[in-house]
Amino acid sequence: MSINIAELKKMLDVAFPNSDIDVIDTVGDGQHLEATIYSDSFLNKNSIQRHKMVYESLGNLVGNEIHALALNTYTKQEKSSGSSVNENVMSESNINLNDDILKQIDSLIKENSIVLFMKGNKDMPLCGFSSVVNHILLDLLKVDFVDIDVMADYKIREKIKEYSQWPTIPQLYINGQFIGGCDIVRGMY
Repeated sequence: MSINIAELKKMLDVAFPNSDIDVIDTVGDGQHLEATIYSDSFLNKNSIQRHKMVYESLGNLVGNEIHALALNTYTKQEKSSGSSVNENVMSESNINLNDDILKQIDSLIKENSIVLFMKGNKDMPLCGFSSVVNHILLDLLKVDFVDIDVMADYKIREKIKEYSQWPTIPQLYINGQFIGGCDIVRGMY
């Protein structure tokens, strides 16, 4: 299955009115798409929140009709100034690295290329969502990763949510960047 680019653009126009939206088919199969959206709906939102807004607006298309969707999300001000969300909304200075647990989390993420904060570990996931992401990484993509069992340390379990500004576990980081939880990882796969 695939989706018509015009249909996708129309859906995004409805979800993000008065926005500049560009959608391209990166490989010509209607299933691997890239969307760039300039919208004031993204004001005061970090990149994770912005991407979540887009994924939610598309319902279950990502992972079904759309195999992969790369997103570029900006405010209209960022478009005109040439800056990015990382410069304007969520810089490392927003994270209180005076907190020892947040420092530990930050180090784990920066020192390892793939980190999954999960319930349980890669040998024995303790929840269905952690199990799904674990399965995608290990069995389907055949990539190794550092697993952090948040059930073993209450402080890490709570502070990772503060670090990412994301309320649920599991949380996947690749090359220092937060990717998302189970639904986003499954959708991207």
